[in-house]
Amino acid sequence: MTAVVDAAALVGAAGPTYVDRSTSVWPRPGEPGTYDGVVGERWAGMRGVHGGMLAAMAVRAVEAEAPGRAVRTVSTSFLRPGTVGPIEARVQVERSGRAVTTASVELHQVHRRVALVRVTATGEVTSDDWDTAPPLDLPPLSECVPLNPPTGVRHFEHAEAVLDPADVPFSESAAARVGGWVRPREPSQRIGPAWLTMIMDWFPPSPFTRHAMPVGGVSVDYTVHLHTGAVALEGGDWLGARFVSDRGAGGLALEHGRLHAPDGSLVAESFHTRWTGS
Repeated sequence: MTAVVDAAALVGAAGPTYVDRSTSVWPRPGEPGTYDGVVGERWAGMRGVHGGMLAAMAVRAVEAEAPGRAVRTVSTSFLRPGTVGPIEARVQVERSGRAVTTASVELHQVHRRVALVRVTATGEVTSDDWDTAPPLDLPPLSECVPLNPPTGVRHFEHAEAVLDPADVPFSESAAARVGGWVRPREPSQRIGPAWLTMIMDWFPPSPFTRHAMPVGGVSVDYTVHLHTGAVALEGGDWLGARFVSDRGAGGLALEHGRLHAPDGSLVAESFHTRWTGS
């Protein structure tokens, strides 16, 4: 697998945020459904590279393969840690009907699959819409504390966040939950599916609050549902987020996340299976 450009070249690509630019993919000539990309060094995480970024790259590949369809659900199974360097996305459109497109994506690095992704996208439809989600239990911005990530975990560079002081990582709390306010680092008037898919895996894992050191953060399966295709931001708006793992058992914990727009509407939800075994 040979990338056409390197990671540094992507920084100059079109897109309002580094997330948009660095998750860019491009079609491989002569190989329909195959896209190349580059995982940059700024996506390094505690174990391999950031999983949400890999899922976002699959989103970009499906958007290219099924233009005109809005990505709604992204389900990712991580097979092994990703690495910095070239990446290949192989897209198979399983079915594309009048309203719904279902696609599968294999992400490959160094001739091995690193993730399997299933994406559901929709066209424009008339529907019965509602939003009865309860508000997030978050303190005001002024009462939150800065997120201070460990050295070397670089994916935290791509957003700005403050955390609920009642639920901070490594505080040995009885609860496994984390929450706070987040926004892109770069001024942006619109954030789309790739950014939203990435950010639902961006916060510190909720099981971290139960321990004095990183335990229970490794991603096994990760599903994001986008209730809307994009969010408009004005004047430095913040989005609210809350992630909770109500139970861990048998080496796995299921984390449920919610992301709310500045107007309080529910933007996205995630269900994240995290490995908690020794």
